[in-house]
Amino acid sequence: MFLNEGTRINNTPSYHYRWCKDIYAIRYRNKHRDDYCSAYYSNKNYQDTYAIPIEPLTCKSTWDVPSHVLEEVILPPITRKQPGRPPKNDCRKGKKRKVTCSECGIVGHNKKTCPKKSHDN
Repeated sequence: MFLNEGTRINNTPSYHYRWCKDIYAIRYRNKHRDDYCSAYYSNKNYQDTYAIPIEPLTCKSTWDVPSHVLEEVILPPITRKQPGRPPKNDCRKGKKRKVTCSECGIVGHNKKTCPKKSHDN
């Protein structure tokens, strides 16, 4: 691939390459590029667009909202149960069961690890 061919995507020249070719053709004919470009893209229109600052809104109580907008009820989207195995909910951190010993009734250990259990049996 040569440099003047431009970058090809799916065997078509890239947009940038075609745009550069158009600019070179306009220059070759000694024309001005603004004659071939919409006034929408001019610097003057860009500056006019941002000449007036957009002030941020204050608190919600000062907003002027039409009544038909206030009456509009927006519901959440309808969701479906996702396919696959559901996640485990009982093994979350902070939701551990308290273990109570059936021998002595003290919380914090079970019958197997009870310190008061007689080891004679």
